[in-house]
Amino acid sequence: MDDKQVFFVQGTDGRKFKIVIRGDLGKLSVGKIRRCLKSYGVPDGQLLLFNNLVLQDDAVGADFGLCNNAMLHLALSHDDEMGEEESGVNERTSDVPVQAMRDGNRSGTSPPSTLVDSKDGNSHFGSLRERGSSFTTHVDPENSFDVRPTVQSSTAALFGNKTSNIMDSSGTNTALEVENLQLREEVQRLRRELTEVRDQQKTRGGRGSTSNNSFGKRQESPNTDLLQSAKANLQELGDELGLSLQFDMNLTCVVGTDDRHTVLITFDHATERLYIYSTLLTQLPDEPAVRIKLYELLLEGSLLGREVCGGGIGMSLQNDIVLLSSTIPLRYCSSSALKDIMPVFVETLERWRSLVNELVE
Repeated sequence: MDDKQVFFVQGTDGRKFKIVIRGDLGKLSVGKIRRCLKSYGVPDGQLLLFNNLVLQDDAVGADFGLCNNAMLHLALSHDDEMGEEESGVNERTSDVPVQAMRDGNRSGTSPPSTLVDSKDGNSHFGSLRERGSSFTTHVDPENSFDVRPTVQSSTAALFGNKTSNIMDSSGTNTALEVENLQLREEVQRLRRELTEVRDQQKTRGGRGSTSNNSFGKRQESPNTDLLQSAKANLQELGDELGLSLQFDMNLTCVVGTDDRHTVLITFDHATERLYIYSTLLTQLPDEPAVRIKLYELLLEGSLLGREVCGGGIGMSLQNDIVLLSSTIPLRYCSSSALKDIMPVFVETLERWRSLVNELVE
């Protein structure tokens, strides 16, 4: 695998962000750097400079000479400066509350023969509850339309007691942010595909029978009952952990306790399901022989869903990640389904990360 590359970004408030990536800095786009900074709470609209040169979002590192240990700078645009003079407030926002799914320890070997029993799952769930103060609270999409979600104190607790812990010298949290960006891109790609499928269903419904037309209409309007069921599931999980959990504007909630445990929960109208997912691997091995062994391991472990918490394992070659996921069909499950499945999912996630890590390394 490629060596880690490091560069820094100096903020307008004096904060310095350390960004660690694997791969060629010359291929890293400015847009990706901005998304990483945005996950730290850096607001949009600021200029990104390198050697006093304003960088455009479509530029890549090779265009402006980005190298290891380079220093980039953020500067306020003219509009931002005028806004600060009028309001006297510099509000920092974050589009992704934690999104810190980069896991320094990835996974690999053959899966164990049995799933985690309920007692072990409940024991692990108890450890999550003890660290409940580090979970993240999100904005309710029904009650906030033009308000951008802000980083809550629980976000800081997720990475430590202070925001400065994000820029820890180890670079672990930065790696988590990069992983999270990759995962977000994959989620957005899947959302686009779902939208295309939904449009095709509407088109077929318009040409078909009355029943098909009814199906198209049901897909077109969000099912508020199922959304309320999703929120009820999230609320019961939050009650179990002693916090208030809510979906963000993308109907996604990030639940994390430390660098090793970050799980995303997403409600999807089209499939009427809650998706629970997290990364097992954030960079696929380059060696063909190792890849084949990895594929065999994942396929064997996914057989009948027994060793993957009733879900599955998939990979994105585009974003170089492997995901473990499970789903809850809201139309047929109670409001306690998420609370019941979460401890088993986290236990399964830890086991698979260990297996994959052993194989890859």
